Amino acid sequence: MKNRKRKRIDNKVDFVLLLIFLVIGLYFGIEAILGNLIPLKYILIFLVTVLFLFVGIFLTFKVRNSTFRVFRKVFLVVVCVVLLFGGIFQGQIRNAFSNVNDGSFYKDYMYVITLKDNSYENIEDVGVLGYLSQSDDLLEYSLEQLSEYQFEKKTYDSLEEELSELEGGEVDAVLISAKDQTLQELNNDSFSGKYKTIHTIEMTIESNNDVVSNDLTSKPFVVYIAGLDNMGEPTQLGLHDVNMLLMVDPINHHVEMVSINRDTYIPNPMMNDYPDKLTHLGWYGPETAMNTLERVFGIQIDYYAKVTFESLIKIIDTLGGIDVDVQISFTEQDENRSFEEGDLIHLEKGYQHLNGSQALAYARHRHTEGWDVKGREQAQRDIIAAIVDKMLSVEGALKLGDVVNVAASYVSTNMSMDSARSFVKSAIDSGHGWTFGSSTVNGDVEVLLPCAMENDLERSVVLLEENDIQLVHDIYTSMNTQIHFNDFAFDLDDMEKYMDTFTLDKHVVTLENYYDVVPEYFPEYLRYRF
Repeated sequence: MKNRKRKRIDNKVDFVLLLIFLVIGLYFGIEAILGNLIPLKYILIFLVTVLFLFVGIFLTFKVRNSTFRVFRKVFLVVVCVVLLFGGIFQGQIRNAFSNVNDGSFYKDYMYVITLKDNSYENIEDVGVLGYLSQSDDLLEYSLEQLSEYQFEKKTYDSLEEELSELEGGEVDAVLISAKDQTLQELNNDSFSGKYKTIHTIEMTIESNNDVVSNDLTSKPFVVYIAGLDNMGEPTQLGLHDVNMLLMVDPINHHVEMVSINRDTYIPNPMMNDYPDKLTHLGWYGPETAMNTLERVFGIQIDYYAKVTFESLIKIIDTLGGIDVDVQISFTEQDENRSFEEGDLIHLEKGYQHLNGSQALAYARHRHTEGWDVKGREQAQRDIIAAIVDKMLSVEGALKLGDVVNVAASYVSTNMSMDSARSFVKSAIDSGHGWTFGSSTVNGDVEVLLPCAMENDLERSVVLLEENDIQLVHDIYTSMNTQIHFNDFAFDLDDMEKYMDTFTLDKHVVTLENYYDVVPEYFPEYLRYRF
């Protein structure tokens, strides 16, 4: 009697587990359909398999073997747990796609700063405010936002004069744009330690670029990757410290990665095409840099994706840190560009566990003699490899959903998420392995030349070589020229039509032409260098 009662209870438990299995299986399938990443045929195969397993396991309820019953319970529990985590993960992926910023707006900032040793703590404490006389949209918006406060105003013709008057006590605080503050921090190590921000004004700027929705499965496309040298959201304007072109060929399942030095000397279309550093173009939005790189290399760039350095910190911290063999001993500013002793990051050479801030410091460092840009690029590759290794571990796999959500919050792109999902679905459906290639446009010639955004100041820039430009153009051309051998033939009477007719843009400065090109269109006061 007791055995029979125990058997009935046992069957009820198994039946409940079987129902839970069915519900979780359907939940997994629904998430797969909503996510629109897995090809429908695989989802249907999965759902049919779930139904077959449900019926098959139900028919085994008549089996009396106790060992088999235990195995059945264990099997159902394990499968339920796996499918539950799979469904949750798919939901996180779906939410991540919806969290990606579509690039419809940017944010720019104006700061009210004062001397760090002043007693002023907020805007209400200011009696006299200084700002530049050259008006622009950000300044006008900022003054409008500050109109409710009662203080005397003084204008200056240059930032140097403005800061000098602040240090001399002629004004209590000054307005400085995020762009000017960043340049000051880069060129003056003591800037962060001398001033403090007591008020921030945020201006939202609508973008003229629409989300681009194309078929990414039938022809090659190019994505410009811009890494923002700043913390916070990718909607803010700032220097592009990382610049990369991803040339994706979905037909031959190949991706070519082209890294471009941040200091590359290229035309700045916002400054009448005067030469400037590539990184500076980030202050005018990623589409400005994207369009300029199109001109430089004679290619079409279809999309941009903009990320911030904070994403690297968040991803690594979400993973619980990474293990990296640090190649040099160094000291670097923290993620907020602070040189305060308590904020500086010190790392010794050797294999060690790094948190997000430490990994970012290693990825950014380039001032140690003999390390410079090439060393920094090697560090960045090592960090990416360590992240991948961690994500492939059991610990990392369990946090993959959180990592995807974090990453999505720090990406801004003009690529339609429907197009991105279709691309992923097609890649899964094809079953083909992908190959990867990499090239670096990192000219060996670094010289001091005037930069458009910094007026007449000479900065260290990297000159492109015409061979490097041609290389990038050729990679793009070969990827977009699909040869069909059935129709393969030459027209011997018109061989010129098979030749590449790419002509270098007249405003592009290269190692070969810079003595001739630069003086032609630089303002007269900048021509002294030549």
